Amino acid sequence: MRRFLTGCALSLLSLPTLAGPAVTSTSQVETELLPAPLLQISETEAFSRYVFLVDKEQRKLTVFERNGEKIKKVEEYPADIGKAGGNKTKRDDHKTPEGIYFLEQRLSQPKIPFNLYGALAFTTNYPNLFDQREKKTGSGIWLHAIPDTVPLTRGSRGCVVVRNEVIKKLADYIKLRETPILIFDHVNYLSKEDHEKRRLELNTFVEGWRQAWENQDIEKYMSFYDKDFRAPGFNFDSWKNHKANLKSKYEFIKVHLSQPYIVQHNDQLLVKTLQRYESDKHVDYGVKTIYALKSGNTYKIIREEWTPFNQKEVTAAIARDNSLTAQANQSQQ
Repeated sequence: MRRFLTGCALSLLSLPTLAGPAVTSTSQVETELLPAPLLQISETEAFSRYVFLVDKEQRKLTVFERNGEKIKKVEEYPADIGKAGGNKTKRDDHKTPEGIYFLEQRLSQPKIPFNLYGALAFTTNYPNLFDQREKKTGSGIWLHAIPDTVPLTRGSRGCVVVRNEVIKKLADYIKLRETPILIFDHVNYLSKEDHEKRRLELNTFVEGWRQAWENQDIEKYMSFYDKDFRAPGFNFDSWKNHKANLKSKYEFIKVHLSQPYIVQHNDQLLVKTLQRYESDKHVDYGVKTIYALKSGNTYKIIREEWTPFNQKEVTAAIARDNSLTAQANQSQQ
């Protein structure tokens, strides 16, 4: 597989200023506006082609879909949120958390009480990594329905709530553990031009990190990481030593990335991509998830996670990627 991120500079140590002129009014023509936090939905079939975006101020849940390198609005529904205003920080504060979450499990009767949660529910991964760093507490934050006899303005204990007929429709868009639900107090919107500019900036950041890694430029590579970086079994110093040790063993490495998911929540950035790592002594393929926080005019990676694909998934994904690469090459001839 050989598919590189498009529109990216060859060498970057820092990212250009990411703060664009946000359009905060949803009264403008919706076809001209795109949500600022949702920059790119990966075209890779291993991931979800849909993203849910919750605006607590507007009390709306909107479904967005991948459309090539672009995104488009699919549906929008009224939603209820926690009884108390603000961002959830602790257990039983009756606030709906704000952040980047994923829908993990599907629940129905008898696992959920019908009188409270309607016919269907989906759990989220609150508290996520960013929440845990801020020592937020609580659990059991769901996307669920309520019976038709219950007002949608009642206020929940912190969950996102929709009508029964709506959650049945939403279920068709959900790929468990892959479909993100981004929850905001208020969603900012951008013009298509500003949205594309920001999308390319973040792709450039990811490509700069990839190239520094592939070139085995340890100092430049580590400049993308926060001093408080953690990965399973590593901190910043041990991660740097680990990469330096691999450099001494391998004659070369190649790092291939699929088009990534790129989503933001205020200063938080999450990037999710299929990664194929190749050296003269080792090859692997899996899902790479990068968590980063804004630092000045760029981002710093605070954590990485990698999950291997099984061989059947690897073969299918490589075949799809090779086909897309061939198509792209033909279109450029």
